[in-house]
Amino acid sequence: MRKLAIMLLALVLVSGTAFAAAGPGAFSLDLSANYASEPEDGFDGTFGPEFGVNADLRSLGLDLGPSKSFDVQARASMSYYNFDGSDPGLDEYRRIPFFLGGRILFPASPQVKLYGQLGLEVSFDKVDTFRGSETETNLGLVPGVGVIFPISNQFYVGGNMNMHLITDSYFTLGVTVGFNLP
Repeated sequence: MRKLAIMLLALVLVSGTAFAAAGPGAFSLDLSANYASEPEDGFDGTFGPEFGVNADLRSLGLDLGPSKSFDVQARASMSYYNFDGSDPGLDEYRRIPFFLGGRILFPASPQVKLYGQLGLEVSFDKVDTFRGSETETNLGLVPGVGVIFPISNQFYVGGNMNMHLITDSYFTLGVTVGFNLP
């Protein structure tokens, strides 16, 4: 639990410093409702929340060349999944993943943006069985794709699919609501 608190504090401190240095429209916050597939045999799929922070690198002053046909974002997020055991003797599998990576967004039309993302995931996992409890910290890679529908200059909705290539790999499907910070 102490590791979790330290990771959250680091995310807040890094985000706060970047928010102070950024221009208008450089950051967005989002909340997703995700379905996560079973991480290993004997556990069911589950639903869980994901909170994310996105930073538009062009708005932060990063020179990405003359092309304006795409945007590049940095992304940090945290999720929580609690899988129930479907087999006797398997009680619970709790997974708290932290993601840090990047996105490339392409406008499909003025009302639709498509993106691909890739990043690293650190996952704090706890498995409870009839034999006891095991706690692990795992590192993995997360490729994903998604779509964003801007509702206004401030709000957007979207959907995503990510593959979590990590110990006990799983995939997530999510629905997202978010807003751009002024």
